[in-house]
Amino acid sequence: MWLKKRYLLRHGEEQFTAMVGSRAGNLAVQLDDGPLQEVDAQVVMNGRALSLRLGNRSHLVHLTGSDEPGRLEATAVGRFLDLLVVDELHAMVLDTEAEAGGGVLKAEIPGVVIDVLVSVGDTVQRGDPVVVVEAMKMQNELVAPVGGVVLEVLVEKGRSANAGDFLVVIEASQIRDR
Repeated sequence: MWLKKRYLLRHGEEQFTAMVGSRAGNLAVQLDDGPLQEVDAQVVMNGRALSLRLGNRSHLVHLTGSDEPGRLEATAVGRFLDLLVVDELHAMVLDTEAEAGGGVLKAEIPGVVIDVLVSVGDTVQRGDPVVVVEAMKMQNELVAPVGGVVLEVLVEKGRSANAGDFLVVIEASQIRDR
């Protein structure tokens, strides 16, 4: 049985869907609706690059991380790519944020969620405390990045959160001229 995970890759205006799966140590990739291709991938150059074999061709892909979660810089086949790589859940949250003109509260550092101060449907003002995370024996109140209505709460009290994890999605309030 293949264990699969779908990722969204964005490069500028281009967007691709990649299904990545593994079975018994074999890796396979499917881009958009193309064929499922087995891939031989090895980490090389002390983790700074991947050597990928697709069919009869080998490719060296240089990777550089970023401070922004999900963002990778890659150089492949002589082409520089600034990629945003997110899984299905995070892609849905980013799309919701873009469509709603809202904000996503992200964990700034890894920790344990001590308290969730909002529920779906609550109205918050920018700067209102939304989630409390304990990290390095300190409790940190994370605040709403925008004022509006809480669309989704993606964490629970007592759960771990990694840096960059999405915690709460807020639909920004629309101010209309009358």
